[in-house]
Amino acid sequence: MKLAAEAFVSPSGMRASAAGFTLVELMVTVFLAAILLAIGVPMFRQTIVTHHLTEQANDLVAAITMARSQAITANQRVSFCRADSEAAVACSATAGTWDFWLVNNAAGTVIRRGDVPGYGGAIVVTSTLAGDQVVFGSDGLARTNGALVAGQQIVVCSTHSTTDNRRQITLGAGSRVSTDHASGGC
Repeated sequence: MKLAAEAFVSPSGMRASAAGFTLVELMVTVFLAAILLAIGVPMFRQTIVTHHLTEQANDLVAAITMARSQAITANQRVSFCRADSEAAVACSATAGTWDFWLVNNAAGTVIRRGDVPGYGGAIVVTSTLAGDQVVFGSDGLARTNGALVAGQQIVVCSTHSTTDNRRQITLGAGSRVSTDHASGGC
């Protein structure tokens, strides 16, 4: 028994302390970690939502800008519209939620196409364009249903938030495109 007791005594005669954490130290650490997670996770989720909204809005603005540029360069009508499927070669015949889009020229050749990743239903894209379609003439002006575009919008919205959860792409007079942040329902 004497050997076992001496195993805990250091060469200087002082009792050696055991390495590790006490239960109180461990509980305090876990409590602090829980507080940091409770604060950080919602903020991180909002950051991800904001990133997805901005990414999708930028993709749509790039497609609109490319369609206008192509119409001027090729001196022909070019359409930007909602499509019914990823492989569609023509614009959708009805209005609705945008899952796919395409850019095609007057001959019906698809110049560019894309999709709207829903991220599990978190992102919804809608528009106020007649038939979910804008047509750029060779003059570069945007028309929807034959009338010049003035204030129509394509809205990218997140269903997972109610604050700063919308990106409104506005097609203004002279085919000017602007993007605004907004809050509200989808």
